[in-house]
Amino acid sequence: MHDFLQKKFTTGQFATLYDVNKRTLMYYDSIDLFKPAIVKKNGYRYYTYGQSGVFDAIQLLRKLRVPLEEIKKHLVHCTSQKTQTLLYNQSQMLEQEIAELIWLQRVVQNKISNMEANLEMDCSKIEIIELKAQAIVVSESTAEMSMEETMKVMLKFMRDCYHTRNYCGYPLGYMMDTDKVLQGDFCQLTNCFYRIDEKNSKAINWTFKPAGRYLVSYYKGSWAEMDPTLQQLADYANHHGLTFIGHAYLESILDDTTAVVEDPYYCEAKISILLK
Repeated sequence: MHDFLQKKFTTGQFATLYDVNKRTLMYYDSIDLFKPAIVKKNGYRYYTYGQSGVFDAIQLLRKLRVPLEEIKKHLVHCTSQKTQTLLYNQSQMLEQEIAELIWLQRVVQNKISNMEANLEMDCSKIEIIELKAQAIVVSESTAEMSMEETMKVMLKFMRDCYHTRNYCGYPLGYMMDTDKVLQGDFCQLTNCFYRIDEKNSKAINWTFKPAGRYLVSYYKGSWAEMDPTLQQLADYANHHGLTFIGHAYLESILDDTTAVVEDPYYCEAKISILLK
């Protein structure tokens, strides 16, 4: 057994056994992290099979992204208790990273699904559609705020949704008071919102975009030139004796990762207004 553990390997041979770069071993040697078991007078350096356990531990801790200096200190003062504490801390870190990756995967999947669902839209059509309730998280009201204050609220809302992982990959939407829409006042946004996945949401203040009949239209163009489309919806409702209730919802169809260099104000949006 002793002979087996003392089996010698050159730096290149040991590197090949572990499928690592020879320079990695040389660097570990230079910083006194993992040194050859044998150094000959002629400078030849040899590792032994008995060192495999230590090198395995180093490889694992590196995969766990423990800094080399911390690994070095740990190996010098290694105890079972310290190892358990170190591994526990790394396990906690992994759980956080896994949760982050699961969230990012859900964001990407929702983006793909949303883009596939919105490949075609007829901007000339106004229709009445029965829609199911949709879970959303809503910003604080901006109804009585200046434009500057409104922008601050909305930017904070977007940032908070992202950092708390309530952002699910769906584009940002805006809400307007239907009474204002009927009066031809399209300047005041009351809230912004994100559609969310109800079963995965951790949002405290999430609510629903109500189920019911909606008057729906689509728009392509500059955000600044959307007013005529909103006016068409108001005129259509008046002409057909329809009554608006609640809010008008402006939902972007363009994904927010889509770069529109030529015109940053270009949008493709779905406008839906709840009917009584």
